[in-house]
Amino acid sequence: MKCCLPLLTLLFGCFSAVAGAQTVLQVLDEEGEPLAGAAVIRLPEEQLGYTDESGQLAVVLSADDSLRVSFIGFEPLTVHAEEMRSGLNHLNMLELSSGISLMTATIVGRRDERTNTLPYQVETIDRESQAKIQSLTTVDALESLSGVYVQRSQLGGGSPVIRGFEANRVLLVVDGVRMNNAIYRSGHLQSAITVDPNVLERIEVIYGAGALTYGSDAIGGVVHFRTRTPEFRPDGGWGGYQNANFATAANALNYAGGFDYGGSNWAGLTSYSVTSIGDLRAGGNRPDAYGDFGLRDQYVVGDEVVDNDNPQLQVGSGYDQYNLLQKFRFRLAERVELDANFQYSTTSDIPRYDALIERRNGNLRWARWDYGPQTRALGSLRLSDRRPTALYDVATYLLAYQYTEEDRIQRRLGSTLTTENLEDIDAYTLQVDFAKNLAPGTDLRYGLDGRYDEVTSTATPAGEPTRYPGGGSQLGVGGVYVDLSHRFADYWRVRGGIRYNYQRLTGSFTPNDVVSWPEDYLTGITNNSDALTAAVGLRYRRSGNSVRLLFAQGFRAPNVDDFGKFREQNGRVQVPNPNLGPERSNTLEVAYGRLEGPFRFEATAYGTILTDAVIRSAGTLPDGSDSFVSRGDTLYTDTNVNAERAWVYGFDLATAWNFATGWELHGRFNWLRGERRQETPDGAFLTLPQDHIPSAYGQFGLRYERGHWWARGRVDFQVRKQFEDYAVNSIDGTAATGYTLDRVGSSDNIDLTPKMEGSPGWYTLNAYAGYDFSERWSVQLKAENLLDRFYWRFASGVAAPGVDLGLGVRYQW
Repeated sequence: MKCCLPLLTLLFGCFSAVAGAQTVLQVLDEEGEPLAGAAVIRLPEEQLGYTDESGQLAVVLSADDSLRVSFIGFEPLTVHAEEMRSGLNHLNMLELSSGISLMTATIVGRRDERTNTLPYQVETIDRESQAKIQSLTTVDALESLSGVYVQRSQLGGGSPVIRGFEANRVLLVVDGVRMNNAIYRSGHLQSAITVDPNVLERIEVIYGAGALTYGSDAIGGVVHFRTRTPEFRPDGGWGGYQNANFATAANALNYAGGFDYGGSNWAGLTSYSVTSIGDLRAGGNRPDAYGDFGLRDQYVVGDEVVDNDNPQLQVGSGYDQYNLLQKFRFRLAERVELDANFQYSTTSDIPRYDALIERRNGNLRWARWDYGPQTRALGSLRLSDRRPTALYDVATYLLAYQYTEEDRIQRRLGSTLTTENLEDIDAYTLQVDFAKNLAPGTDLRYGLDGRYDEVTSTATPAGEPTRYPGGGSQLGVGGVYVDLSHRFADYWRVRGGIRYNYQRLTGSFTPNDVVSWPEDYLTGITNNSDALTAAVGLRYRRSGNSVRLLFAQGFRAPNVDDFGKFREQNGRVQVPNPNLGPERSNTLEVAYGRLEGPFRFEATAYGTILTDAVIRSAGTLPDGSDSFVSRGDTLYTDTNVNAERAWVYGFDLATAWNFATGWELHGRFNWLRGERRQETPDGAFLTLPQDHIPSAYGQFGLRYERGHWWARGRVDFQVRKQFEDYAVNSIDGTAATGYTLDRVGSSDNIDLTPKMEGSPGWYTLNAYAGYDFSERWSVQLKAENLLDRFYWRFASGVAAPGVDLGLGVRYQW
């Protein structure tokens, strides 16, 4: 066991430390990072409080006082007031665990765990980094500052892809509350943009199966959006910020502001933002591989097709967004805090750009295809109890309600009929988490969670089919988990746990649907499923070297979108399958890193096997028929089934080199492949490409900081994705006659590539700079895609921005 007393460093003159006067204490880990939530006790047992996000706590000491500081996973520290008077205001606690990620160790995830203690690959994007690149949305930050790949069907969207998994196989979380609801689909999603980037403390990306902590959906990984925490102000007062950003590629303007205020036992934070994004201008420097692909030569106004004088302008891509956030924090008693969190986000109509450029027989197909105002409202209460008992040292209780509105508005060119599909989701969440230090180096975490989602689906005009069961549908989930971590031999930590989940789906249809449903469909069909999953990991750290080994299981239980969707597309209709079961994954991951010194790197290799994958296949109605007639058209039926096995494998590499004072070279590279077993009409199986798999991509760059100045240069790139690497949507033929593979219609969007021949490789040059005039005023500049190259990201439905010049101004007090 290492000794924690003399700790690591003594820093002088940073804070006032006089006996009998207020002292500002800061608690740090061995890497110098602040520990938020460390308990400070005046011996023998007077609780003084907990450190804030900066690791700080203001205390009043007498000359003979002694303090005891504790934080789960760290050795407790005792310090005397005389040492405080000598300047020991920065207390560096020695960690019981081993291991550190390449990025700065910090608190992440639903359970506020240190990255040093996790066997997972973790990346964090802090507030300062987002501000420097002037992120207008959260997906802008993910795309530029992490190893996450982002797909966009329209400018007002962005679907994170983690290790080849996307949409409902990636879990989005905001302040510990899951955003994934009962209608998250397998295609591309735009929900991530409903979180305001201006109020984020950081974005946390946890790679790999996260079922142990989060339950369903976290197969590829977890993206956790953590908003700022109000800070207590012992002397009262208030502060705030105002910032504005403008970017030229879409004439985008963002204005955001916020205020924080409070006292010794309460604090508040209010923030707001308005973003207006115009039509996007694509790059004018067009590589030969694209030809005329991606030019917006025509668009529709009313029912008139209009020639576009500037085909680089992606007419019909702009939108507006509005965000509000209100948080309160209360110290109810010593070691007990209550956090209240209210969020609201809404948009204008968001044009579905990939649909607006769709053509049939050479003619534009849609006069209008909009996502209606995308609205998300969240209210949550979080109670933290750090009064140790025999059952726990820390207990956290979270109760949340989240409302989501998702609308689709469509009108075909030349038609007088405008249809609207309106979906309202009410989601309720309960989470209870406990942490207990059983012995030095041994920590136990356990908890339970439950959720209930209710979906109301309507359609206009009367007689139009609803997207989901018209009589309503519900999803109820309950889960329990236990997680044990143990440090041994000073350099090793092993961690493992299990989770059990049970889920029930219900849905009822209506007699006026276009299909004559049997009686049990009208009274309500059900689907019950459960899953038992486990994870075990090992970490080693010594002399700056780190090794991680992880085996983790994941699952995705079917939701309302899988189980009860009724949707017509291209002459086929998806119908419900009450017998659908969960998808399951097994992931093996190994990593090695050199994480100390001027040159650092971390390499991670992984492989995931997905079984019982949900896919769409030819199906039948409850009466056994495989088609029905609607408005004179014969529509054939499909349904979702558990009928596929897939595997994804790859590696990630991240490096950083501080070669001189203030200078850093850095880079990352992501390579992955995916394959699946796909059934042919004659019952054979072919090994074909898995969908959602981007080709190799990455970035490398240079950073410089000196005094009030900073500057960054960065190259982003992606290699070509070949036609034969695109997923196959359907197979025709037999082994005797030969198979025909049709790639049109899969989530890879082969039809949105030049001549349907695959996605060309690309690279961009990007530069950023800024100057801090004072502690209050700062300015940021950006110039992205300096060569004004035209490029189209894999599987996306809108061109990437051309040269984008940006200016940001920030004032804070």
